[in-house]
Amino acid sequence: MTYAQFTPAQRPTLLQSHSLHSPFAALVVSFAQTLLTWEMRYKTRKSLRNMTNADLDDIGLTRAQAYTEARRKFWQG
Repeated sequence: MTYAQFTPAQRPTLLQSHSLHSPFAALVVSFAQTLLTWEMRYKTRKSLRNMTNADLDDIGLTRAQAYTEARRKFWQG
């Protein structure tokens, strides 16, 4: 199983279970985590733009809330 196939909740635990032997390795892992987080935000916000009002109601968001979130850039937490 690759790192990307783990859920976001599992990823920190996965990384903590491996000892990092150098500051460079820690930097690489941190960078990879950042990229994966950004990708997840991008995809989630793209999905929000395409949801119907019924879909939004199911997840407890209004159209305005979804629009506000979808307009945010992927690097904005």
